[in-house]
Amino acid sequence: MLIFAHILSQVTKLVEEKLSTRVSKLPLSVIRILSDSVGSSDVIKLQAGDPDFPTPEHVIKEAQKAAEEGFTHYTSNFGIKPLREAISQKLKEENGLDYNPEQICVTNGATGALSLTLLALLNEGDEILLPDPGWPNYEHMVSVAGAVSIRYSLKRENGFTPDIEEIESKITQKTKAIIVNTPSNPLGAVFSKKVLEGFAEIAKRRRIYLISDEVYEKIVYDGNEHVSLGTVDDVFERTITINSLSKSYAMTGWRVGYVAGPKKIIEAVASLNSTFNACPSSIAQRAAIAALTGPQDIVKQMVAQYLKRRNFFVASLNEIPVVSATMPQGAFYVFADFSKFEKSSEKTAKFLLEKARVMGVPGNAFGPSGEGFVRFSFASSLEELKEAAERITNALRAMSY
Repeated sequence: MLIFAHILSQVTKLVEEKLSTRVSKLPLSVIRILSDSVGSSDVIKLQAGDPDFPTPEHVIKEAQKAAEEGFTHYTSNFGIKPLREAISQKLKEENGLDYNPEQICVTNGATGALSLTLLALLNEGDEILLPDPGWPNYEHMVSVAGAVSIRYSLKRENGFTPDIEEIESKITQKTKAIIVNTPSNPLGAVFSKKVLEGFAEIAKRRRIYLISDEVYEKIVYDGNEHVSLGTVDDVFERTITINSLSKSYAMTGWRVGYVAGPKKIIEAVASLNSTFNACPSSIAQRAAIAALTGPQDIVKQMVAQYLKRRNFFVASLNEIPVVSATMPQGAFYVFADFSKFEKSSEKTAKFLLEKARVMGVPGNAFGPSGEGFVRFSFASSLEELKEAAERITNALRAMSY
């Protein structure tokens, strides 16, 4: 299996093609390369964060209705007003955030919301603090904006929660913002209000922005509660809230996300949205209204299934002597420590792919602090997870652990 050699070849091709410096410096997405590289049907693919549930039926019906009515043309680059009103209402009622529709821009998923927000905020040479381990695309987007990524650590011994003093020590005159992601991808950590108060205090005193990535807000377990950062300690005016319908409503392919924040920033995001995308899909926006305003029981049903899968898969991994996995509090990922078996995340992921036919993501793809770990998604059926656990156990047992 030459997947990891394939990753290197893709980097080489970018250099050889003499593309822009911006693209040549852009890190490639290990997750996407892994997803696209293996077509074998016998591989259990636990690398991607894509819910295995269908999009709710009433959402699909609204999209069909929109298409049949001819709602198939350009919309405002801010997104259609009825959707922004629905988002505004949702944020008030569920999150305690008082954004009016003019402070909201609908984007092509949370990826679009984040990338456009960073382009709106960051100048060449600006610094921004990112979680380590954290979603790889944060660093990619910062690179495109010409800014500098500074990582703050999320250590297992601290429950994968940040050390506020460490974050404070990394802030300089060039620091523009901090990205905060809770519930966390890849860690599954849910930050407490006390931790968020630490971020808020720094943001107010150092006059920097907080970019709050809340796309997994509805997927929490064991009585944990998601707290929106903008509700904490009068930091609302310095908070930019990022969210999406992808994970909560199994709508990853519909590409509907949004950013809410200070009006001037949202106007800048909308201008960039017009430049790069014209507007989000008209049909998908109508479907999004149905998702937000329609029955919410499907979300609870999905979370209940994730809980069963989480409990099984984490317990199964922890039965293997050389593997240790912390129980995630939210999202649908297990960040498992294989360092007793092999220090290199890439070697471990390659071993599991070749010998167990199970695909996970090397932990170092999420940052230096992820070395020794492998991330698995449990947004797959319980049957697949049972088979994956058995394969991993047998492959490691064959190596005498």
